[in-house]
Amino acid sequence: MRIYRIHRLVFACALGILFDGSLRAERTISKDKNGSAEKNVRSFTDLQSFAERLAAQDYRREPPLAGELAKMEYEQYSKIHFKHEKAIWADGDHPFWLEFFHRGFVQQDRIDCYLIPNDPKPQTNPEVTEVTYSPDQFRFGDQAMPLTIPDSVGFAGIRIAGRFSPDGDPQELLTFIGSSYFRARTGQTVYGTSARGLAVDVGMNQDEEFPDFRKFWVVEPSSKDRDIRILALLDSPSLTGAYQFDFRPSETVSKMNVKASLYFRKSPSKLAIAPLTSMWIWGDGLEGPPLDLRPSVHDADGLLIHADDQWQWRSFARLPYPSVSSIRVDELQGFGLLQRDRIFLHYDDYNARYHDRPSVWVRPIKDFGKGRIELLEIPGAHEGIDNIGAYFVADEPTDIHQPLHLNYQTFFFRDEAELPVFESGPELTAKFDCLDVDRRSNDSGIRLEITFRCNVAEDGDQDEDEVVATDPTESDEARAKIQTIRGEVKQQSVNRTESGYQVDLTIVPTEAAPIELELTLLDSQSQPISETFRYLCPHEQPTFVYPSVYTRKE
Repeated sequence: MRIYRIHRLVFACALGILFDGSLRAERTISKDKNGSAEKNVRSFTDLQSFAERLAAQDYRREPPLAGELAKMEYEQYSKIHFKHEKAIWADGDHPFWLEFFHRGFVQQDRIDCYLIPNDPKPQTNPEVTEVTYSPDQFRFGDQAMPLTIPDSVGFAGIRIAGRFSPDGDPQELLTFIGSSYFRARTGQTVYGTSARGLAVDVGMNQDEEFPDFRKFWVVEPSSKDRDIRILALLDSPSLTGAYQFDFRPSETVSKMNVKASLYFRKSPSKLAIAPLTSMWIWGDGLEGPPLDLRPSVHDADGLLIHADDQWQWRSFARLPYPSVSSIRVDELQGFGLLQRDRIFLHYDDYNARYHDRPSVWVRPIKDFGKGRIELLEIPGAHEGIDNIGAYFVADEPTDIHQPLHLNYQTFFFRDEAELPVFESGPELTAKFDCLDVDRRSNDSGIRLEITFRCNVAEDGDQDEDEVVATDPTESDEARAKIQTIRGEVKQQSVNRTESGYQVDLTIVPTEAAPIELELTLLDSQSQPISETFRYLCPHEQPTFVYPSVYTRKE
């Protein structure tokens, strides 16, 4: 069975070895010296000026894609591939290469791309060149041809290729395609959760506005560079933005430093900072369709927040309607969408490799201020559609007469132990591990089994019974501090296990809406020894109409 991600389908064949680095690249670069504003952008400061001037102008929507490309089906579009030998800088002397995505199918927006030469003399003004589109840069499969493609069609997005380690194979590292989406991976992961440059009016009773990265400037890397710099221009009806991305790939943790300046045309209803998007269709607390035997299908299994020196974990829930949960933060130290469950048998999917999807963490460098983390959960028709979103919303209203400057880091990783930022904050013994919900005896209450794990060395290849853990705590006792909304706890117990703690609850609903649960383990001195666990628990197993691919008998 194969289901394709709607805004990211073009990555289906991205993870193999790309090409032999000894191949010489044929470049199609404009040498026109027409003095355009785009060719005067050589730094983030230049791009800030460009974006500020653009914000003073009325928003202009790009002409829609026309002709055969706009009418393409997925099967046709999936046959179009960039020729690796045409990649920019694929000459064996550069640590990174630049490739492009074709327009068509759902990827209909156009982007422009410019190259900034590596200038050893900063006082000079290097010539900025535009990469021009040619059909000769792509391979078109039988289902994609014959096509009538004008040379002015342009590109849909950019892709950065390189190596995760000096002696590694060339691979795809980072992509920008669709709206302001970007995603990266490590040498240990495949693609999964995505990041976005910005979200506007998301999770509201009105249409969401999707800002677009319309133009990119990629700085030529030197032979010894470990990072690659990408400048991007954001544009939407409400605002423009200048973005600088400094990306460093790694086998274990790939890091993106993000600097941005936003300039406003009008006041948005909601400005969502550092948004992340992911997918959760079924797993802990929700059964899948009867004929699909995979236990879980998701890119991430929870939202982790580090704020005000506290750690909070929110397990995902999928309801038949959109849901927005809000968690107050006064001093945000970080948040992310994590894939904690790394046991293959919990997914049993060799093709999708959900156990190898990356976790993504956002860490502010410049304080975001007081505000809230919102978690958006929508039903989602199938696993090819993102249905999870998380982002920061500030308390302070947006001053549209002043630019808004952002500075933060985004990390892509497999194991939390590899990320130093998790060493800060309070010392907590127990992390949330898994959840089981039994709604069959609804009359007498909903039964929940919540498991916390203590100081466990992470190993995605281990079996459940082979996990070795240290003692959960020096104390022999732990108790649960529980708060509920629209539910009453009738029974509770906290038991020690070989690897941590197991909390058993019976909760009786008091209203029709889902129960909100918050739980923290405390030691004998009433000090927290666990993350605060949060969950939105519907009374009954939600029902969904799944596509036939999930319900047919093979």
